[in-house]
Amino acid sequence: MKIQLTTLLLVTLTTLLSACASYEPLRASLENDLEEMLSWFPGEYDNDQQVQQQLTDGVEQAKRQRHTHHLFQPVDVSFTESQTLYAQQYQHYDPDDLYRQRIYAFDIDQNEAAIRLTIYTPKDPAGIRDLHLNKSLQATLTAKDFVLKPGCEVYWRRNEKGFAGYLKPDSCSYYSKRFKTTVYLNETLLLTKDALHLHDTAMDSKGNPVFGSADKGPTVNLKTAP
Repeated sequence: MKIQLTTLLLVTLTTLLSACASYEPLRASLENDLEEMLSWFPGEYDNDQQVQQQLTDGVEQAKRQRHTHHLFQPVDVSFTESQTLYAQQYQHYDPDDLYRQRIYAFDIDQNEAAIRLTIYTPKDPAGIRDLHLNKSLQATLTAKDFVLKPGCEVYWRRNEKGFAGYLKPDSCSYYSKRFKTTVYLNETLLLTKDALHLHDTAMDSKGNPVFGSADKGPTVNLKTAP
């Protein structure tokens, strides 16, 4: 009996040590990926070139992409130990037409073998406008100032083009105050050194499109400033 118990303990220990050993190179690889990804991500991106090309090509209005401008800059907030970026996005060539403000928190997720981006949505978006320029405001923010949407994390993996991002299929749903309905969001992304490609589709509970690029294809946002 003692021999059997000892053998079982040795097998269990060997299995655990093997699992730990396999995790170490994975974590090191993901740490390197995260460092490089965060050296690419900050900056400003814009799809003006895509919008103008579609006009030149005579793409029918229903199939055209709307203009979007994206800003991502590092911020230092105390409510998470993750590396964080502030996201501020506007549309229709109007900096006051803000449609999204977020804090993005980046971590390594070894179970997913990916970089996990957790999204903090502000309860008072107007109150954090241009947060990247306001260090005193960054210092006062707490987790209570934001809403988390479980299932809406974005996962990133390196590929031959850059870093491919994705939501887990049909995992992200939430009530949108802007559209006054529950939306079900699916999204894929591609980050390269000089562009951010976004392809998102949001549907309501009946399968009707609410927002996103859907059949228009991804928005191609070229990096315009660091």
